[in-house]
Amino acid sequence: MKDLIIILKGFIIGSSMSVPGVSGGTMAILLGIYDKLISSISNFFKDIKGNLMFLMKFCLGGLLGIGSLAFVITWLLDHVTIPVSFFFLGAVVGGIPALYAKASEKKTKLTSLLYFIVGLVIVVAIGRIPHGMITMSSGLTLTNLMMWLVTGVIIAVALVLPGISTSHMLIVLGMYDVTLLAITEFDIIFLAVLGISVLLGIILITKPLEWVMNRFPHQTYWMIMGFVLGSTEAIFRDKIIPALPQTAGLMWWAGVAIISVITFGAGIAGIYFLSKKFGD
Repeated sequence: MKDLIIILKGFIIGSSMSVPGVSGGTMAILLGIYDKLISSISNFFKDIKGNLMFLMKFCLGGLLGIGSLAFVITWLLDHVTIPVSFFFLGAVVGGIPALYAKASEKKTKLTSLLYFIVGLVIVVAIGRIPHGMITMSSGLTLTNLMMWLVTGVIIAVALVLPGISTSHMLIVLGMYDVTLLAITEFDIIFLAVLGISVLLGIILITKPLEWVMNRFPHQTYWMIMGFVLGSTEAIFRDKIIPALPQTAGLMWWAGVAIISVITFGAGIAGIYFLSKKFGD
């Protein structure tokens, strides 16, 4: 049963990563598996067998999520954009109380709010980077290989840091369509280079991150809350606002508003249930 729960958590995290504004790291925290993931990677050689088995189970679930439910979520976002986007907004916002509980301090200080604001500003600023600054193809050239390596490291940062959306970072780098094409066409060279660079990036960042979270848990979680709340801006900007019609009747607005309130509430309830049922 414990193994199945690890795979299920990986599945949920993997499937959510296709949504711009939704962070796999945030989902990992809400599901109570984030600390274990960071520890398993940064202290891998202290218990090679145990850590390897845990990571294999998690990655199996993550790959299943990316390869199955992620496509369903993408289809829903394309066809019922506003209600589904509000569902994810609810899931993101609904997770903030769980993050607040992890801040390890009973009384909120002014400095806490400053860390929160810094986190929020960082994520919003990342979201303002023009999309597709670099146009890439999947051809095997030295320039592309270097870009794939850089992209892998950036993906690793987005995977590990809560509140940073992996799919959004791929869009910013102009690598989103290329990566999807490589997955669908099973471009082994591209996926191998990207996979190796992601792994190297994760190894490089997890140890310092674990040290910071253990040494400064209060400050770190307040900054993460800023990351998370700031990530909702990407959902509004990239999904909800573009989906609003220029001309629509009162009935349309009323119907969409009611459905969106329901899906927003469902998102909050869903993440609350998951964090209570599966959170450690």
